[in-house]
Amino acid sequence: MGYEKGLRTRDEILDAAGRLVFVRGYAASSFSEITAALGISLGKITHHFPSKAALFEALFEQAVAHFREQTLPIFEDPSLSPLQRIERVLFRIETFYASQGEIIGCPVGQTMADPVTATLAMRELATGVLADTERMMALNLVEMGWSPQQAASRAAIVTAAWQGAVLLARGGSGIGGFRRILGHVRTLLAEPPHG
Repeated sequence: MGYEKGLRTRDEILDAAGRLVFVRGYAASSFSEITAALGISLGKITHHFPSKAALFEALFEQAVAHFREQTLPIFEDPSLSPLQRIERVLFRIETFYASQGEIIGCPVGQTMADPVTATLAMRELATGVLADTERMMALNLVEMGWSPQQAASRAAIVTAAWQGAVLLARGGSGIGGFRRILGHVRTLLAEPPHG
């Protein structure tokens, strides 16, 4: 019972921290805000996470693992066409941001933009998940008829547009601005391949 309760508390801490960190950023989030959100003592947090860096690293690892388990496999779903797979991934990404309201944050973007608080391990995870997303999207674009070089270029543009849309949304355009950029991405991806 004690072990299960400890895991539940650890997960509750990660959940509360995620709601703060991915919106406000690593540097702007503190243990005191997390303890206030959960109504628990600082000692309970530091029991599971001895430092702010340890908490943020665990939080980021959890977010990346979730994306890898729940979103990336869509790129390989044989029941969908390549364009449907890409659309479904974009929809999952959009849904994640829309669930945050008007002020949105991105676990990957926060990590890439915060070299002071984000650890090397976190930056490597962020780089890896972006590269895998780009690679898997390019494979689907090749299936749609694009040359490998064209597919790689389009996938890189889409990945950059996704991260840029997050920055625009955080800068004031909100989820509407994010959706506008995603609309342009969808138009780009729906174009038929050029010879």
